[in-house]
Amino acid sequence: MSALDGSAPVARLRRSRPWRRTTCRLLALLVVWTAVFLVAPHLRTSASVRQVALFAHLAAMVLGFGAVLTLDWFALMWLLRRRELATVVQVAYGVHTPVWLGLGGLTASGVVLAPDTSAPWTVVKLVAVLAVAINGLCARQVQQRLAELDGNAPPRGVLLAATLVMVTSQAGWWTATAVGFLNAQQ
Repeated sequence: MSALDGSAPVARLRRSRPWRRTTCRLLALLVVWTAVFLVAPHLRTSASVRQVALFAHLAAMVLGFGAVLTLDWFALMWLLRRRELATVVQVAYGVHTPVWLGLGGLTASGVVLAPDTSAPWTVVKLVAVLAVAINGLCARQVQQRLAELDGNAPPRGVLLAATLVMVTSQAGWWTATAVGFLNAQQ
């Protein structure tokens, strides 16, 4: 196999594919977010449908944010040397699906709740949700890097990336939660 015949080493292909998938996922995420932002304020539903959507929104919040808090708790325990890195990586793989299901549920139910996208706080909330989703794509990459370490201490760059992902996640989820609460009071 050589670069001249168009083939590439398997290892290089494996490394390049996740970034391609991540780019495709990022583009899909931006398209969905933009569609939600443009469609949501114009969707009209009955009061009973809004009640169901509100319950679904809260349930999705519990599912997604609860999974994030679980993972971040295990990460904190690792930082305090009370858990092994392998345990944190295992928990990350375990909560991956509930986090994305929660985020998807929040998005779907949020559309039905018809947010006022002309209100500044609503825009802040929607941007926080977008940041959480993009951060989730980055978290997946960091998670894979940590898994590749096979229990060894992570290099400073990976540790910094993991910390940045965790802080961004917490900031985004708490911002969206606080703004959602404040908007409900109005």
